[in-house]
Amino acid sequence: MTNEYDAMNQLSNSKAQAKQDTLRDQNIRYDFELNESRKRANEIFWRRVWVVCNIVLAAIVIYALFHFA
Repeated sequence: MTNEYDAMNQLSNSKAQAKQDTLRDQNIRYDFELNESRKRANEIFWRRVWVVCNIVLAAIVIYALFHFA
């Protein structure tokens, strides 16, 4: 009787552990995807800042060339 009881408890414990493992894996995957999307958004933002700065600098140079030449 105790062998059957122990086997049932072990099966129950392994099922609960499997659920916890699955949940942990899903959380790790979600955190990774969230971090990657934040990195992409950050890269896009700084690329746009760089483009805007270049356009402003080019406008200043062109204005100086036409105004002072």
